[in-house]
Amino acid sequence: MHKDIDTDIELEKEYDRLKSENEALSERLERITEISAAIIYILDVDGYFVFVNRAVENILHFSPEELIGKHFSTIMPVEEYERVSRALILPKYIGRVTGDEKSPKLFDERRTGVRRTRNLEVRLLTKKNDDVKFMVGDVTGIIAVEGAYDERRYAETKNKTGCFLGSQGVIFDITKYKEAEKERMELQKRLYEIQKMDAIGRLSGKVAHDLNNKLSSILGCAEIITSEMSDNDELKMYIETIISASRHAAELSNRLMEFSSRDEHLMIEIPLIEIVEHVVELIRSIVKENIEIIISMDRKIKIKGNPNQVQNAILNLVTNACDSMADTGGVLKLSTDEVVIDQEKNINSIMVIPGKYLALSINDTGSGMGKKTVKQLFKPFFTTKAEGKGLGLGLASVRDCMRLHNGFVDLKTEPGKGSDFRIYFPVYE
Repeated sequence: MHKDIDTDIELEKEYDRLKSENEALSERLERITEISAAIIYILDVDGYFVFVNRAVENILHFSPEELIGKHFSTIMPVEEYERVSRALILPKYIGRVTGDEKSPKLFDERRTGVRRTRNLEVRLLTKKNDDVKFMVGDVTGIIAVEGAYDERRYAETKNKTGCFLGSQGVIFDITKYKEAEKERMELQKRLYEIQKMDAIGRLSGKVAHDLNNKLSSILGCAEIITSEMSDNDELKMYIETIISASRHAAELSNRLMEFSSRDEHLMIEIPLIEIVEHVVELIRSIVKENIEIIISMDRKIKIKGNPNQVQNAILNLVTNACDSMADTGGVLKLSTDEVVIDQEKNINSIMVIPGKYLALSINDTGSGMGKKTVKQLFKPFFTTKAEGKGLGLGLASVRDCMRLHNGFVDLKTEPGKGSDFRIYFPVYE
């Protein structure tokens, strides 16, 4: 009798110990699921959430309570649900041998072992439904989906279908990695385009040099011919036309050679009006007649800078201004003004030092831009032009040019009211 009582006491102690260990283990597991940065979820037989941890709030902005009892399609775009749902995918595989590697990857998996879903990349919707998150999985648990079974019942019946309890999985948010990869691919593509444009620039310099040599021959021969002609010779007028056109072509050729040269570190005192006039002369042949160009500035104004870099900066701004008025026409005005900055400030990612500045304004009456566009305007590779029409590097290079000149670039614009880009050069007393 005493032996039976002792046995009951031992069993009761063992039960209490196991119960305590189980409670402690459950508490640890609950703590792990709550502090996990990954979404841990459990679906029932029909694909409805029966558990999801708090990480879903940070990633998808749903609370666990909002998803419990909801179908997993709630957090998926329609086309994504059709791609990874067991109910929609498996009927397509009836009668086909898939093997371990070719088996379909599903979000609501039934299988375990080597045939369970691995490396499944899915797109999930946030609560706002206008923001898409990219998820990925692999065998280590970034996402590993498998079926959950009643093991005891399965051991008795050996029938998996009747023992299926649902699916369970772990999901990590890799949106930022996908975006970084996309940006890397875009940068690679743009880098190729930049290299191509650089090669074209070098080639244009060589072509301009060779063209200059040919033009020099034409000019020399034409001038010799005119020197042998009398003033009354009827052909002299035509020869003079050849000379005039050749000189103009030679001047344009010289401009091309200047733009292709690499004297990036040269800083000299230059008349600003000369650079502006050179730029305007270069673009006049490609600007539509419905655009009027006005230059209003003091011819005596000089700046200290790199002639080619400043020319390129102004050319970028003038070209953009003309593009914005290509369909409607309008007025492009280039003018200068002296401005005093009284305190240090950050303007378009450049720390501006207080002092006196000369501002060159490139003002157009084009379509203008909204605040959303302006925020991204100086980012490398951002462009509002159609694909293939621009690299999106023009304004970024303008900003970098002004940074090198200890100046800055600023903008005032409104949709339908045109744009006023201003580049500021420090005034040295």
